[in-house]
Amino acid sequence: MNDQRKTKKQLLEELERERARSIALQEVSNLLAGAHDTDEVLDLIVNEATRLVGAFAAYIRLLDGDFLVPSAATESAAEFQAQHSRSRPALAVEEGATVIGHVMATKKPFLVEDATDEEMVPAEARAAAQKFGFHGHAVVPLLANEVSIGVLVVADKRVRRFTEDEVSLLMAFADQASLALEKARLLSEAEREKERSDALYRVSNLLAGAHDTGAVLDLIVNEAARLLGTDFAFIRLLEGGVLVPSAGTDSVAGYLADSAESQPTLSVGVGASAMGHVIASKNPLVFDDLSKEDMITPAGRLTQQKHGFKAGALIPLLANDRSIGVLVVFDKRIRRFTDDEVSLLTAFADQTSLALEKVRLLNEAEREKGRAETEKERSDALYRVSNLLAGAHDTKEVLDLIVNESARLLGTSFCNIRLLEGDALVVRVATGPAAGRLMEAGATLKVEEGTSLAGHVMATKKPLHGKAAAQMLVPRAIQFMAEQGRDPEAVVIVPLLANGQSIGTLMCSDETHGRRFTDNEVSLLSAFADQASLALEKARLLNDAEDRERQATQLYEVTNQLASNHELDSLLELIAAR
Repeated sequence: MNDQRKTKKQLLEELERERARSIALQEVSNLLAGAHDTDEVLDLIVNEATRLVGAFAAYIRLLDGDFLVPSAATESAAEFQAQHSRSRPALAVEEGATVIGHVMATKKPFLVEDATDEEMVPAEARAAAQKFGFHGHAVVPLLANEVSIGVLVVADKRVRRFTEDEVSLLMAFADQASLALEKARLLSEAEREKERSDALYRVSNLLAGAHDTGAVLDLIVNEAARLLGTDFAFIRLLEGGVLVPSAGTDSVAGYLADSAESQPTLSVGVGASAMGHVIASKNPLVFDDLSKEDMITPAGRLTQQKHGFKAGALIPLLANDRSIGVLVVFDKRIRRFTDDEVSLLTAFADQTSLALEKVRLLNEAEREKGRAETEKERSDALYRVSNLLAGAHDTKEVLDLIVNESARLLGTSFCNIRLLEGDALVVRVATGPAAGRLMEAGATLKVEEGTSLAGHVMATKKPLHGKAAAQMLVPRAIQFMAEQGRDPEAVVIVPLLANGQSIGTLMCSDETHGRRFTDNEVSLLSAFADQASLALEKARLLNDAEDRERQATQLYEVTNQLASNHELDSLLELIAAR
């Protein structure tokens, strides 16, 4: 009878325990259903797990990278967990290494009757257990999608072995903890995704209406840095084989300055340098620890160490499948940029490429418009000269117009025309303050190739400009240009041709150092030279006709006088006078 009553009592106790456990799990489930605060759920789990299995303490550690970090603990476990995490911040996740590492690797619970006498418990953990009087332990894994994300540890001050029912209950609490963490992760991911979408939307809107590339690039580097939880992002663009800083967050300015000094150029090629590799391969590069990467150049590594950069992500900027630059994000923590983060950076890189491509097309359109306007302006100038030429009898007026229009359309103030008079090439018209000096300095120049700039052009009947023209300048001309502060290579000279013969030259030069006249400008000057030649040829023909008319008139007068005069002496005097 006593045995039966005892059995009933045990059954009632078990039923009561089961009821209490069910209520506790229900409370956790209800809290989990409406909770946005994961810490609140985890705190409830460790406290309820401790209460329902009659233990002394409990705590949860979660995997963050390679570290199991403290996440939640009962008050009775807080100091123990703090000391444990300080003495053992990293735990190897492998079977047999440590109790917690073993549970993480096998994804199965592990029971310890006495932690102070368990070989799989590390020495520092055994010492901590001895210090705080912890003996019996139950360690269960937290699993999310069959992946170990942490452990729930319950400890007692008694040497005990937790029963299968108790382990089952702890597993149920661990599942609740995993659900809470997974829910939080999904919510966090959704919020991050929304935040990223909003950022990309803002960039797209700005891009749609922007003509200022700088504003778009500044937004991109700042948003990329913010969404990846760092302060260091910048963009380098490829300009003539050199990667030039284009935009960056405020925090990266010092690094960019030091980098430009230590690495003014970077080789572009697979394996040449990190950025050069990205440009050449058109693929992202991600570095957990920059100090250990062979692809980082020694100068680059020193600069990164100086500024404390440890991790990095480098994304190529592609336009029409052509690398035009790189988007770089650095972090002062050793971290692994995830595939999602690399995907986000790639989206920002695509926005950058779109912005740059849009500006390139706009600039191209504006240049094309400018070329069309310039061409119209040049055609108008030629038309004006042609009209003036058609009605002009004053050759100097035409030549003055030609040199002044040439100077205006080429954007310079130094143009002159030299004409061949006998063996001397004499300046006949010129622009600018040097006009008087040029005209006074008429010189005899041989019309031979290689002798002088004007003489060479006269002999070859072909234009010269740039370096080739500078090589033909005589010392006096070089000295004269130096006194005027002009670049010897910023010069163009074309021949004046009439009936296939050289009759002079039209030359323009610029005071701007580095100015080089284009083929289109040389072509324009040649057109003006043709107009000058026409004006001179027209004047020559008019002068010839006037001379012939004058001679005919004089002959007619003489003939009449001879016909009416019959005295020999008078005839002889008239002939001698005429």
